[in-house]
Amino acid sequence: MQQYKNLKIDEIRREIRAFNNDENVQRLEHYYHSKSLPEILGASRKELAHSSFLAWILNDKESHQLGPFPLIKFLEMLVLQNEGKWHCVNKQLFDTIIISDFEVSEVLVETEKMIQGVGRLDVYVETQISYSNQSHQLRLIIENKVGAKETKDQTSRYFKYFESIRKEGEFNFYVYLTPMSSLDLAELSEPECSCKNYIQTNYQALVDYLLEPILKRDITPKTRFIIRDYLLALSQPTFDQNAEGYKQGLIMALGTEERELLTKFWDKNQKLILAALYAISSDPEKEKDVRDSATLALSDLSGTGRDRSLLSISYNGQVEAKQIRKSDIGYSTVSILEKHNLINEEVFNWLRKDKTSSFQLLKSLEEMTETEKKYRKYRYNGDPELLYQGTNYFVARNWGVNNIEKFINKITKKFTEFEFEILE
Repeated sequence: MQQYKNLKIDEIRREIRAFNNDENVQRLEHYYHSKSLPEILGASRKELAHSSFLAWILNDKESHQLGPFPLIKFLEMLVLQNEGKWHCVNKQLFDTIIISDFEVSEVLVETEKMIQGVGRLDVYVETQISYSNQSHQLRLIIENKVGAKETKDQTSRYFKYFESIRKEGEFNFYVYLTPMSSLDLAELSEPECSCKNYIQTNYQALVDYLLEPILKRDITPKTRFIIRDYLLALSQPTFDQNAEGYKQGLIMALGTEERELLTKFWDKNQKLILAALYAISSDPEKEKDVRDSATLALSDLSGTGRDRSLLSISYNGQVEAKQIRKSDIGYSTVSILEKHNLINEEVFNWLRKDKTSSFQLLKSLEEMTETEKKYRKYRYNGDPELLYQGTNYFVARNWGVNNIEKFINKITKKFTEFEFEILE
């Protein structure tokens, strides 16, 4: 942190001049100084506003003139993002959605749908889905949480009700939509809502899998304007001091163009940004919560706040892995099991079913989802890390603190010979 305190005034001036002349900065200033219509109306973080947009885009009869395309892409998004986490869905339907070999018709979309004695649904979609010469009723029950958390076990009540009225051959998809980042979402071992039969997704997925594919199509100027304006609303940080229910500065999602611009902005101006954070963190004229936020951001960005502790793994009293990174705990454990010839059919199946890290511990390249590849959940572009019965498997990486503890407890319960030590 000291290096940012000691920047000379001439160097600061030079960095500021370069900042002001940066083309990326000028483009970002133009973008972020604009206001979307939801922001002008004070509704950019209102759940009902976002539910209304989602209902509009999913309705095949709406003015966007996109027909069923958005609903089809929404279903594909749920499948691609949540492979292996589905409940109440048969494999044939799953495969059909994956290859886009289906049609939807008779679409009904409602917001704020009131069910007496159950609650008020944020977004409700009902449609007929047809594939392989058969047709089934499909319902989407979407719980949208922009700020406040779930109250009074809403999702459990909705699940219980809709499962009670579901007839044979009908499908119910339960969706929990939040603005959490895709990296945090990928770390979840289960949805955050009370009912674990929900598929949790986020607004970034809506951008990546639904809105940006729409913008690549030949669409009307009005539809293009509405979607771009909505993307602007999602990407604007929020600083409404009177607002409750969501954290200040919340960005709900970023488009590809904005993400690339911001990444270039950081790459070229990080020294000046870090110096500015230091100035804010040490300015007695600033409010304490502002100084604390700047200190935390500076600590994270400069690496001084990272958990750099390492792990040591022993087997039968012998150290097998010295000073490994926490992200390698799964790989090192599997390597030790393989070294001691402990991976028989029973153990292999036990490892394959493990989802302590929110995704399977072992996967072949063919089994990996696009999300797992995108966020480097497996080092699939390197050598496979386990060969079993003629098939190569990769081991899950990027473990979080809570998942590491759960994994250690699971391994040591089954294999008492293992010992894990966290090194300071």
